[in-house]
Amino acid sequence: MLSFIYNILILLSIPIILPLGYIFAWKKGEDKDYFERFGYIKLGKKLENSIWFHCASVGEVRSIKSLINIIRQQYKDIGIIISTTTATGKKIAISEINPDISFLLPVENSVAISHIIDITGTKIFFIVDTEIWPNLIRTVSKKIPLYLINGRLSDGSAKRYAFFKLFFKNTFNRFTKIYTKSSDDAQKFISIIGPTEKVIPVGNIKFYNISVPVNLGIIPAGKRLFVAGSTHRGEEEVILNSYLAIQEEDIFDQLILAPRHLNRVEEVENLCVKKGLKAARFRKYYSEADVVIVDVFGILEYIYSVASKIFVGGSMVAIGGHNIFEALQFRKVVAVGKHMDNFLEIYQLAKRYNLVVDISNGDDMLKFLRCNDIKTDFDGFFEEIDKRGREILKPILSDIRDVFS
Repeated sequence: MLSFIYNILILLSIPIILPLGYIFAWKKGEDKDYFERFGYIKLGKKLENSIWFHCASVGEVRSIKSLINIIRQQYKDIGIIISTTTATGKKIAISEINPDISFLLPVENSVAISHIIDITGTKIFFIVDTEIWPNLIRTVSKKIPLYLINGRLSDGSAKRYAFFKLFFKNTFNRFTKIYTKSSDDAQKFISIIGPTEKVIPVGNIKFYNISVPVNLGIIPAGKRLFVAGSTHRGEEEVILNSYLAIQEEDIFDQLILAPRHLNRVEEVENLCVKKGLKAARFRKYYSEADVVIVDVFGILEYIYSVASKIFVGGSMVAIGGHNIFEALQFRKVVAVGKHMDNFLEIYQLAKRYNLVVDISNGDDMLKFLRCNDIKTDFDGFFEEIDKRGREILKPILSDIRDVFS
């Protein structure tokens, strides 16, 4: 009954969503591929055997790079399909992974999903992270093995799914296996599904993909940079006050601020000006500016790679933190606040090797910015990362081997 109501609501919403969605896509310059979301897809390439990965956005796309590299080494005749929920995710998939076919997911369009599986010879389907589209899951599971990798449930999501337990129990049971990023996540799935062997905690694949960022050549070599990435309202105030306090100490040449949401760029710029700092935007990089505010998507790793000191935001406010591995991979010590619930696994691992500095207030931030004698063990950290990465990917690769053997 719930499934019937769900699909009726989808049908009734299409006349409203289609034009409004197009307007939003057009304003963001993403209208070119917009109608892929409704099943109008030009595949452009014929495949006889393929693996389909569905990723929500950029983070999920990047998390499967190592897995896809191994697949390509072992199965040279198997095509790779990547669908995404966001246009930016599709852009990153094409530029960084170069799949055989990439498109925006035809959201809950069972006819389109079934047709694509048939004409591309898809033999196995992976949903990365927890993109729960009931029609997608039902359609795929009726045709081919369906896996969830890097499965996770926040406390809020778990409560919502538990409220509609009968509906989501059936939905989750359609997966062949659910590989979760932690034991805690596994227990949340089991609380909805019931006792089962299909839910398996293996670890978070997002932390085992070393990037090689493109050197944009925008920032002059040797510039001493304090980078604050993925910041939120309430954090920039502490960062700017700390930077002002050490400006005469000749520690840094420049502060680079990267707000998590680009629609806050003007707000952050105004805050800098109010504090008497000369601000510029990254699109028009100015070497002499006190603060450069990132107003371009997809360059955070480049900025981390050239930084002297790094703070990763979403952690001094109750957001749950952001992915510190994006900075750690470049052998950079990272400062974070106390709210790291969303990335607890990598935080605890980095803490064990003395790669993370905890920040509670402005005084802690000043100590971090002035300190130069942190004794780290990056070699031990990366040995552990490599070991964990191989263990995480092993069961997934075994499932693929079973399908194509």
